[in-house]
Amino acid sequence: MDHTTSRTQKKRQAKEIENLSKELAELPRADLAELPCDDFLREEIKAVANLKAGSRKRQIKYIAKELRQQPVDEILEFLASRRGSQLKNNIEREELDRLRNDIIAAAIDEYNDRKDHEGYFTMSRQAPILQRLLEIFPALNLEDLRKAAENFAVTRKPGKSKEIYRLLKAAAEKRRFSGIGGE
Repeated sequence: MDHTTSRTQKKRQAKEIENLSKELAELPRADLAELPCDDFLREEIKAVANLKAGSRKRQIKYIAKELRQQPVDEILEFLASRRGSQLKNNIEREELDRLRNDIIAAAIDEYNDRKDHEGYFTMSRQAPILQRLLEIFPALNLEDLRKAAENFAVTRKPGKSKEIYRLLKAAAEKRRFSGIGGE
């Protein structure tokens, strides 16, 4: 099964970027001057201050469109440090949820493709999602993750799903604090 980003997930991501543009529109001029972005975007954000109602909404959506075309990590870090914004945490949580769902879907697909459901189910160590996760999170405990996915595929117990999330979150935090990988 191909685990690509669903339409609903794309809409959620677009909504997060729109929330980011709303927060940017509320920035005081002093903070806006230090915002890590190009001058064009800074001027578009400044233009929001003079607008009312419908035109303000359109301008915020336009800023969101511009933000979707560039990396926003530095902007999210800036908002988190200056304004206490939770957007970065929300986006990270959504990404971990999506990865957990991809792992679960792959494990269930592999379990359902088995001819016999007798004996112990073992998920392939070469599953594409597991290989992709190792690239994203080099410190990931792959064996524990694979075992939790196997157990979930067989039992469908929510605790195993939560265990997968905890393992992903731990790997994400190790990556963040070690400076390894894209963050």
